[in-house]
Parts: sequence; C-alpha cells; structure tokens
Amino acid sequence: MQEITGLAPSGSLGSGFNIEAFKRGLSLGPHFIGQDAGSTDMGPYYHGTGRPFLPLATYRHDLAIMLRAARAAKIPLVIGSALTSGCDESLATATGIIRDIAREHGLSFRMAVIGAEIGKPDLKRRMAAAPLESIGPEGALTPEVVDRCGPIVAQMGIEPFVKAIDAGAEVIIAGRACDDAVFAALPVLRGFDQGLALHCGKILECAGLSAIPYDLGEPMLGTIGRDAFVVEPGNAAHRCTTVSVAGHSLYERGDFEFQPGPGGVNDLSGTSFEQMDERRVRVRGSRFVADAVYKVKLEAAEQLGFRSIVMVGIRDPIMIRELDPLLEETRERAEARFGMRAEGIHLRFRAYGRDAVMGPLEPGGAPPREIGLMIEAVAPAQELATGVAMYSRGHLQHASYPGILTTAGNMAYPFSPFGIPVGPAYRFAVYHLMPLQDPCEIFPMTIEEVRN
Repeated sequence: MQEITGLAPSGSLGSGFNIEAFKRGLSLGPHFIGQDAGSTDMGPYYHGTGRPFLPLATYRHDLAIMLRAARAAKIPLVIGSALTSGCDESLATATGIIRDIAREHGLSFRMAVIGAEIGKPDLKRRMAAAPLESIGPEGALTPEVVDRCGPIVAQMGIEPFVKAIDAGAEVIIAGRACDDAVFAALPVLRGFDQGLALHCGKILECAGLSAIPYDLGEPMLGTIGRDAFVVEPGNAAHRCTTVSVAGHSLYERGDFEFQPGPGGVNDLSGTSFEQMDERRVRVRGSRFVADAVYKVKLEAAEQLGFRSIVMVGIRDPIMIRELDPLLEETRERAEARFGMRAEGIHLRFRAYGRDAVMGPLEPGGAPPREIGLMIEAVAPAQELATGVAMYSRGHLQHASYPGILTTAGNMAYPFSPFGIPVGPAYRFAVYHLMPLQDPCEIFPMTIEEVRN
C-alpha cells in the first residue's frame, strides 16, 4: 500500500455535517472513517458528571450515517472520546447507540470497545509510587482530591487503536483519546510515518476548519504517502490553502513547532506546506520524537458547589462610569451579609461589552454604550447561591453613586425570574501526566461480535 486515506465527516460528533460532501468523500475511496467525539473544550461540568455535551438524538443521527456508510464500503469506523469526556458511562452510552443502529439496519461487524477511565484505587497506588506531574492545577495531586473528583480518564494514544485494528475490529468505540490518534492509528499500523500520520490527524480531527470557507460541519480527507500527506475538503466548492492548513496546524497549541501528545512530541520545525492545486495542500517534514518515558494525560473535575446567575443590561452611561466602585461595594455588602470567605462562597461579576472576556488585559478605549452584566455566585447549596446572586442584584439595582439621576434603578432584565439556578459547578482538579510501562496497560479492550 503506497498511500492511505482517512475521511473525517465533521469536527464534532453530534453537531451534524454536510451529507453531500460526505458522499463525495466516500466516492474517493477512503480506507477508514474517523471521528472525534469529545473534548475538554466544553468545560469541567461534563468531566465532573460524565454526561454528554449534546442530546443523544444528535449523536445517534450522525453515528447512523457514519456506521451505515462504513459497513457499506467495508472500511473501519473509528470513534474516539465517546461521548464528550470518554468516561465509562458515556462510552457505554455510545456503544449502546451503535448496537441500536446495527439492530435497526441489520448490520453485523466486529466491534472493539476501549475504556479510558482509571479506577481511583489504581490511581492512588500509582501516585504513591511516583508523584504525577501537573500541567495545570497548582499543588500536588492528593488522594483527597482524587476522591472528590468525578470519573477520571486518561487520554490514550495510537497504541490501543492499533491493537484493536490488529484484532480485526471493524468498528472501534473508544473512551478519552488524543484527537489525532483516532486518525493516525491505521496509517501507523500499515507502516506509514508516525509524525506525518499524527499531523494529518491533527488536521482531520477538526474537519473543515482547515479549509476555506472554514466550517466544522464540512468533511475533510487526508491521504498519507511515504514522505508526505495531502488534505482536501469533501465539499468540491471548498478549498485548502497553505495558509489555512498551516494555520490549523497551530490550533490549540502552546508552541508553534512542537505538539505534545501521548508518548512523545510531534516536531513541526521542519514542516513545509505546498499548494498542489486550487483545492489540495501537500505537507512534508513532520517528525515524531518519542519521549524517554511514555506518559498520558489524566483529566477529571471536582465539584465546587452550586452556581446561580443573574443577567442584567446596563445602558446608563453614569452607572457604567461608576461600575467598578459599585461592584466592589456590592461585594463588601455580600461578604458582610453572607460571610462568603468563611462559607466557601464565590461571587463574580462579568461585564460583557467591557472586559468580561479579557479582564485586565483588555485594551483601554472609549466607554461602552451598554454592558451586559452577569452576576455569578457559587455556594455549597443551590438556594444559597441564588440568594447571594439575588442579594447582589438587589443592591446594584438601587445603589447610590455619584451623578445618579434616578432611584428607580438603572438595570434592565431580559427575562423573569431574575435568579437562575444553573446547577453543580465544577473545576478541573486532575490535569496531570502519568507514566506507563505499556501504552495499553490502563486502556482495557473488549471485542464483541455484533450480529443482526
């Protein structure tokens, strides 16, 4: 085999994709279909609870199209990070959906299910043997933190996928996985360069975001040869350029030359991008450098309490001018009323339209004409969180400030009730690197014959 082609239907399972472009991609004869199905991008709630990001019906819709297409073409379907966090519960949900689709459409195949959740007793044993390296949270990871967390998952590399394909799996449903590994495993198994395969996987995992116009729901194809890979959109009206592909190579990166992952680093310092024609780009020179010790990233979130919010709109230029001292006064009042520091209560104000996104890094400029102010409270109990948020709102509604022209209040409410209980609030508490002797040792695999 001189080249191998992967087809990525979309950059996010369950978000939908262009069916006609997907069919065109299938007509070009891909050797496998790969799909990333999870991330930490959605925030810690989904890792803390193990719940999927989207309604199950949306995952089922996309999986039904992919599974039927893969079986009709007799090529593997490879799914990673199912669904969202990739914990055992969400993996079981995804596997159940696949079985239901197979039963409904009379499909039969060999399915590999690869777990990524690590048991807490096992993790504590490993921590006692050697402290884990943090790549986010401050302080050492302790057994107490582990116990407070929801399911803890490890981000697998290519090796568990390679093992599954080598075992004859035609459908692979995996828990938490490094995005590019989903697409790199089969090429590496077939003898293609790991650096090129991982870089191509990095492009494919977000599908149409590497094309012009960019669209997460547009399919993308990647063809790996012996010394290069080529990417092109499934949509004939879209195109890849050297800028769009090189730009996406920097996506979610802390270093523009090095992409760390399970077991090593992909070195792009010698990578070149060549425009082959109007729609295709050829990439050369990506090189995988293995670490001396194979490590995987662990992910988990702990519950901080319960969150409630209030949203208000502020249009009064005088109140906007005086907003910072007003917010500080409100915080002091809330501290006096609730004893927030002692009770573990957090109160935060986000002034959208001014500095809610960038905070103190926001460049100065003319005062905004209006502000959307989010009052956010996190407390040990939901009712208490709502009480803190509503108390803060009430003080701001009728606070006195220099130049005020009305005592009726200068805040507008987009809906009623004002106080909205959001539910449990989480933070990432486990974001650490763990060494392994064997890249597959914590990723159990089962093989199932699905027959209908």
